[in-house]
Amino acid sequence: MSTPHTARRRYQAYAGFVTTPRYFDDSPQQFLQVAPPGTGVLQRVLHIPDYEWGLDERAANFELLSEATACLAQSHCQVIGQVGTNWVHCSGTTGPDEIDAFCRRLFEETGVRFLMAGQCLVEALRAIGATTITVANGYFRPDWSAGINRYLEAAGFEIIWAGDLIDQGLVADHDEKLSIEAATLWDYPDHLMIAAAVGAHRQAPEADAIVQTGAGFRMLQVAGAVEERTGTPVVASDIALYWAMLSDLGLSAAPRHGSLLSMLEGRGRV
Repeated sequence: MSTPHTARRRYQAYAGFVTTPRYFDDSPQQFLQVAPPGTGVLQRVLHIPDYEWGLDERAANFELLSEATACLAQSHCQVIGQVGTNWVHCSGTTGPDEIDAFCRRLFEETGVRFLMAGQCLVEALRAIGATTITVANGYFRPDWSAGINRYLEAAGFEIIWAGDLIDQGLVADHDEKLSIEAATLWDYPDHLMIAAAVGAHRQAPEADAIVQTGAGFRMLQVAGAVEERTGTPVVASDIALYWAMLSDLGLSAAPRHGSLLSMLEGRGRV
């Protein structure tokens, strides 16, 4: 007599990540810190030979996002998150409406939601009801900062203050940024992330939210500390993406990772 087989899947949810070339992106690992046990992740790194992180390179390779999404969707991912805030504005001609249309097109083609980190910042700020923001651009280069700040303004937010580590006096110059990135593999230390976010708040304490724009600032681990010191919600590139992906999957978020993710605590599957 044959043994009956019980249908089962190893994971209760399957999430995919499209990540930046030449960058050890631990977003999938960080996502598992806030997702419920039994969540599976799959990562696809974009392949762009000799990539130097320029906006022009992102614009020239923008359709690779479609290819990566198709691959992850065919690999049974139920939601796909794209890491790298500056992809939403890299061509200089896309705003929130155009990116929303692009993401909807990929959903129509694959049947799987595709979420871009830059647009998740917008959606998260809308979800908390923010209208005014102060922006910590962190390690961003001037054209990266200008692009994402324009994008946020196009989405309807008033930027009261914005600046990077150099503007804040936390590093001396671009060369110091490069040395930190080389030493840490683009994983900036906690003290700089906290100082940048708290400093942005001090420049505009009346702002509804503190925005941090880059995935190389892995704010998940420090958002709670910043909020305790400032009393202001932190909406960061990494946190906003995880919030959007968990929301789409109907999953709860682990506690103590800031106010945005706390909106999902005790929600859905755990």
